[in-house]
Amino acid sequence: MLMTIPLAEGQLLDMDIRSALWVLCIFLLVAIILYKSAWKNVLAGLKAREDRIRRDIADAESARLKAEQTLGQYNTQLATAEQKVRDLLAQAATDAERIASNIRTRGQQEAEEARERATKEIETAKQQALREIYDQTANLATAVAEKIIRRTLNPDDQRDLVNQSLDQLTSAGRN
Repeated sequence: MLMTIPLAEGQLLDMDIRSALWVLCIFLLVAIILYKSAWKNVLAGLKAREDRIRRDIADAESARLKAEQTLGQYNTQLATAEQKVRDLLAQAATDAERIASNIRTRGQQEAEEARERATKEIETAKQQALREIYDQTANLATAVAEKIIRRTLNPDDQRDLVNQSLDQLTSAGRN
C-alpha cells in the first residue's frame, strides 16, 4: 500500500507503511542495542562530567572563601600597619618636640653661662682697672706728697700713705 502525498507539481514523497514500520523496528532495535552497550557509557560519562563540574564549583567556592579570608587578613594587616605608621609618626613628633625643647633649654643654659662668664670677666676687669687706678693714684699721691714735703719717703711711709689713700678712695667709691 503506497501512500502518496499530493503536491502541487507532482509526487515528491512516496510513503509506504511497511517501510515505515521496518524503519521504526530497526530504530527500536538500534536504540535497545545502544541502550545496552553505549548508553551506559554515555550516562557514566555524563555523570562523571556532572561530578567534575560539581567538584569544580565546590573548589571554586572554597577558593572564593579562602580569598575572602585572605582579603580579610590583608585588610587587618593593612589596618594594623596604618595604625603603626600613625603611632610612629606621633612618636616621631613627640621625640622631635622633646629634642627641640632640649635644644632650647641647652641654648638657654649656654646663654646664661656665657652671660655669667661675661659678667665675671667684666667684674674681674673692673677690679683690675680699679687696682690699677688705686696704684696710679698711690703713685701720684706719693709723688705729690714728695713734692710737697720735698723729701723722699721711706718705704714704710709710702705704704702708709698708699693704704690711707686706698681707704679714702674705697670709701669715696662706695658713696
